[in-house]
Amino acid sequence: MKRKAGLFLLAVMVAVSLGATIVASLAMYRLVAEAQAEDLRKIEANLSERFAVFELLLQSENRRNHRHMETVLPQIAAEVEHAGRDPRALSAAEMDALAAKYGIGHLYFIDRDYKVFQTNLPSDLGLVFPKGQLTDFLDRVMGSGRVWSAGIDLSTATHTLKTYSYFGPADRDYIIEASTDVRETLQRSDFAWLGRYFFDEFFADAMDSNPYVRDVDVYLVSSSGTWSLIHVGQQLSPAIVEKVLADGRYRVLGAEDRLTTRYSVFKAAGADGKGDGPGAMVMIRKVVIDLGLAREAVIRVFVSSMIVLAVTLPLIYWLAARLLQRQVLDPLFTLRGEAGAIADGNLEQPIANTARADEIGQLARSFASMRDAVRQTIGDLKETNLSIERFVPHAFLDRIDRPDIRSVALGDNKRQDMTVLFADIRNFTTLSERMSPDENFAFINAYLAEMGPVIREQGGFIDKYIGDAIMALFEKADDGVRAGLAMRAALERFNAARTARGEVPVVIGIGLNSGSLMMGTIGEQHRMDGTVISDAVNLAARLESLTKDYRVPMLISQFTVDRLDDPEAYALRPVDTVIVRGKTQPVAVFEVQALRSTAGQAPADLA
Repeated sequence: MKRKAGLFLLAVMVAVSLGATIVASLAMYRLVAEAQAEDLRKIEANLSERFAVFELLLQSENRRNHRHMETVLPQIAAEVEHAGRDPRALSAAEMDALAAKYGIGHLYFIDRDYKVFQTNLPSDLGLVFPKGQLTDFLDRVMGSGRVWSAGIDLSTATHTLKTYSYFGPADRDYIIEASTDVRETLQRSDFAWLGRYFFDEFFADAMDSNPYVRDVDVYLVSSSGTWSLIHVGQQLSPAIVEKVLADGRYRVLGAEDRLTTRYSVFKAAGADGKGDGPGAMVMIRKVVIDLGLAREAVIRVFVSSMIVLAVTLPLIYWLAARLLQRQVLDPLFTLRGEAGAIADGNLEQPIANTARADEIGQLARSFASMRDAVRQTIGDLKETNLSIERFVPHAFLDRIDRPDIRSVALGDNKRQDMTVLFADIRNFTTLSERMSPDENFAFINAYLAEMGPVIREQGGFIDKYIGDAIMALFEKADDGVRAGLAMRAALERFNAARTARGEVPVVIGIGLNSGSLMMGTIGEQHRMDGTVISDAVNLAARLESLTKDYRVPMLISQFTVDRLDDPEAYALRPVDTVIVRGKTQPVAVFEVQALRSTAGQAPADLA
């Protein structure tokens, strides 16, 4: 009891020490987390200022590009009109020349059905805009005689940032659209260095100047998705976009909860955002922040505390471990070994510690009771299986591919090519009338005790007993014929014993036939039986019956002869070609007199 109390005291000491360590670590985590949260607020304020400056740059570039388009788009319309050309007839080279001449990236002609019927971008030729805000906007542009700005948007093909302008020549049924790449126009402007700085260094500097910031990005929301303005081709997950637009902010923790990604939405206003086009420019800001500092502080405190515990508690731990080993673990290991021995089949395995008065003793006594119950159950099962096999031969289960009687279901069946043997006692009715019921059963069982082993020795199995008749099955025809001859030899020994006792000898008839048959189960839910169904079975029974008519002890069919490995190994005598009752095709019938090696001996007259 003292040892158990010591073990309990050790557990309490360890629990209190660990609890104090955890409380101290959490307090440290709270202090560091608060300091870090304040730093993060400052970081977000700084980044917001950077985002605002970046947006001003984009708006300024959009205004500059629009002013340029207000000049060149009417000139393009006038040049096409002056040349007397239908825009549809312009060649690809002429479209490229127009775009290059007026400093336009991509040039489009759009008809009243919102279809791109001419462009210098072949992949967009024939494009039809679906009904929506954009087509409503195009209706306003058509025939207006002025240049409209659709602001800044992403290209659906290249996912790069572009400005879009539209011109609807008066009295014309088309619109001219021009798109320019923002980065490219910045490169051609007097502020090319500023464009490179904003796209390549502006946000990278925010990461370099603060160890908490691991990544910064800007995404533009468009009809083709939400794509990065900094890393061209990178798309933001639609699920994240939906949450950010719905709530204004969204936070995602990394796999190890060290990195947190914060998204926030920013909407530009009116003409500086989407110009005359539908809606306002919507951007999503992404900032990836490292929150590992607080966690590292907790780990340092925890590790330090664990070192103290490791230094102060080894002796107590050693003593407690020894106590635990002797009082609990050793008995459990012994019990595990005893359980393993029982599982391996040793049902006589003795169980130790059954005399103990504690829980270990109760467990040991329960194991001993379980061992005795398992031993009794297994013995009962073995006896049950042996009893069942007397009614359902295991060979029958093998033929229908069932491992045991429990797996057999009503209707299980399998087709096989086999040889069927029928054997029947002649004049059994006359014999049985001379005997009492007990003598009848004693006689039949003595007779079957002689015939059953002979059939099994030749590789067959008895499918069923039909009164005094035997029905047996063989995989090979030779096994069936040899079994029939062996049954006749066994019958001679059986009759010799009966004659010695002054009893009448027994005469039997044997018929064999070979062919395809169905083996399976028939009956109903509460009573099943294994059986064989086939014309081959019926013919074997008929041949056994014909042995009376031809006064021979054993007949086989031509089908069985055809399946013998060597028919010459047997003394076969053709008996007749008959049409068996119920059949229309004649069947050749043979008497089997003996094996050829014993053919010189006169077979016993069993008729």
